[in-house]
Amino acid sequence: MKAKLMRPLGSVILLSLASLAAAQGSTAGSDSSAGLRRGPATVAPHWSKYKYPDTIPEGAAYHIVEKGDTLWDLSKRYLNNPFLWPQIWDKNRYITDAHWIYPGDPIVLPDISLVSDGAGAGGAGAEGMGAEGLGAEGAGGEGDASSRLTAISEEETIRCASYIADGEDDSLKILGSERGQERMTFASRDIIYLNKGSNAGVRVGDLYTAHHATYKVKHPKSTRTLGRKFETTGWVRVLLVSENSSTAIVDTACLDMHPNDFLRPYEKVNVPLVRRQQPPNRLTPPTGKASGYIVDHELDKATTGQGDLLSIDLGSSDGIAPGNRFSVYRVAYPTVPTARVIVGELAVLTVRERTALAKVIYSNDGILIGDSIELR
Repeated sequence: MKAKLMRPLGSVILLSLASLAAAQGSTAGSDSSAGLRRGPATVAPHWSKYKYPDTIPEGAAYHIVEKGDTLWDLSKRYLNNPFLWPQIWDKNRYITDAHWIYPGDPIVLPDISLVSDGAGAGGAGAEGMGAEGLGAEGAGGEGDASSRLTAISEEETIRCASYIADGEDDSLKILGSERGQERMTFASRDIIYLNKGSNAGVRVGDLYTAHHATYKVKHPKSTRTLGRKFETTGWVRVLLVSENSSTAIVDTACLDMHPNDFLRPYEKVNVPLVRRQQPPNRLTPPTGKASGYIVDHELDKATTGQGDLLSIDLGSSDGIAPGNRFSVYRVAYPTVPTARVIVGELAVLTVRERTALAKVIYSNDGILIGDSIELR
């Protein structure tokens, strides 16, 4: 996600909305933190893309969005850690796209007392961030789980991951490299040419991620098309711009880049944090929460296990947020049916509208496309 994560474009932010947000201050008392208030309160009518709640319950800490706010910044401001923004998003399920929040919208804050000032930082605050520390048998007891937060994955792993989308703007592309047409693959530190320049708004210093389209992803049960899988091949930085083309350097290559790979503006990646807890087992009862299926494997492997990435058929439209955890299971004899066989656990890394990217944080068997998942 971008460093300006969840910041609306200036063209859609009306100055009048900011005044409406300010006017709302009369409906509730102020908290000791500037901008933070306590319910009960009534939310002032305003324009928003979302169906925001009309009231704030008694005792709930909340913030009214102002021009320039992002969930990343609000998490840093109120939770002392910007990496905890998924917890704020999870608390405000009416926000369907975390990239966009609007002036006047109410943001209810999670229980601040559970958040460690050092969570997500380097050093001691980041101990045990491997998959084994999140879900392996013998991990800390439930007492530890309620207070200790660990990162699900590394930032570069998330940045290099593939994703499923209906379509992308592929108009900005890689033409080739300064080594000529005989060079058909590009790696880190290679100099490449882009097919657009200043006439298309490209500027020196701009960062872009590079991608290419692969196969259509079909749902393993309904066979409907969920979208096309797009692989991320790396990211590039613009060095020189002319009117109709640009010169860039490959900062990092995740995979081999090729001519015609398309570019998207570089987005800041935020690593979700989760609390430690025991993994699910055969005695873990169903939760009755959101359920779905595994629909794709990151590296197109036949089976995946602990540490691997995969895609699921649930997204922001289903209320899923980064940091959510899912039990993975299958039923050996569905016609009977028999009890669920737990084969692993997932933690969500990034979310799109209808799909999400997740990491296997625990497995006791190979996880397959078509295996069932349920929100813990």
